[in-house]
Amino acid sequence: MKTTLINLAVLTIAIVNLASANAGDKIDVPKVVTKSDAERILGVPVKDAKGRNQNGTDGYYDSEWTYHAIKGDKALMFDVLYAGKPGLAATMFSILPADGGKSTPVDGLGDKAMFCPNETGMQMLHVLKGNILVTIGIHGLPANAGLDPEKSMATKILANL
Repeated sequence: MKTTLINLAVLTIAIVNLASANAGDKIDVPKVVTKSDAERILGVPVKDAKGRNQNGTDGYYDSEWTYHAIKGDKALMFDVLYAGKPGLAATMFSILPADGGKSTPVDGLGDKAMFCPNETGMQMLHVLKGNILVTIGIHGLPANAGLDPEKSMATKILANL
């Protein structure tokens, strides 16, 4: 849970100056990763996605959504951040995982990718593609069981950027 909060804090800092606007042609995560996708990955019924799409100045855009299990603590989280300022996404990626925990490089996704499981049951996949940072988190699956479904969802998201 601490890692999740730290990761969300890093992403929140990057988008603190965002202002609401139309999403334009940027990704809308629930249209790419559907409720049925989330139910298949988590293995349980889920609630409708909760989150937001938010545009800001200088090219910033954030599509941040979560599917929560109807019962239990399973969850599937997404944050697709178009960083706007050149190099910002790469800088953010370079400090992950924010808690200094373990990470494993993942080949074949974006420019760089890393998988970060932790002791709280949260499994995070971070993917850098150009100046876009994609973060996918799964909570409630057995240790390391999240990597393959996260890679599958990342591939789906990357194809829609």
